[in-house]
Amino acid sequence: MGIWPFKSSRANDDAELLLAAVTDASRRPALFAAGRIPDTLEGRFEAMTLNGALALIRLRSEPGAERLAQDFTDKLFRSFDAGLRESGIGDLSVAKHMRRLAGSFYGRLDAYTGAITAGDSVALAGALSRNALGEGHPFADALAAYAVGVAALQAKAPLSSLFSTEGWPAPPP
Repeated sequence: MGIWPFKSSRANDDAELLLAAVTDASRRPALFAAGRIPDTLEGRFEAMTLNGALALIRLRSEPGAERLAQDFTDKLFRSFDAGLRESGIGDLSVAKHMRRLAGSFYGRLDAYTGAITAGDSVALAGALSRNALGEGHPFADALAAYAVGVAALQAKAPLSSLFSTEGWPAPPP
């Protein structure tokens, strides 16, 4: 018997599964191959942000998924916090770094959401170039087309498909 007398909510359990799926999708080696997203702490944040945005776009379109979206976002930011601490950021600096990450995340979420929901891979490629890859990066177009395609597939699939790898197609080769 656990110490805590309450069961976790369905949204909390689903958020945990969704975070695991987003994390797995964001760690795929094809995203970080030569000429792609830099395999750095910042690059990993960018991959998590893009996939987190895809998840939130899908959750926002699902009636009644507000609690799941909030629980997922809370867990995502807890994982960012843990990543900072594991990378050696001191306890006194974590709050400052988290504020910066939150600003970056929500700015990217707005930019990515607008482009993805409009199906505008050119605008998304521009945003990805500015934020994750560097201006004029050759991988930006392929990554943008991939993200727009994933969003289209996820929009047609049941919400439960997001909780496993089947809801997250492989990145472009």
